[in-house]
Amino acid sequence: MSHNYPLLPLRDIVVFPHMIVPLFVGRDRSVAALETAMDADKEIFLVAQLDPGE
Repeated sequence: MSHNYPLLPLRDIVVFPHMIVPLFVGRDRSVAALETAMDADKEIFLVAQLDPGE
């Protein structure tokens, strides 16, 4: 069974399972990813950016 999750790239932070962290987003795509997660099953795929400047 496969799932599609909204993707949120993170800058300067690594998040592990069951951690609670505040998410500050500003880009329209990031806001849309969080809104999609909140409208659906409330799961999101978080990834650490290799180069936070990108």
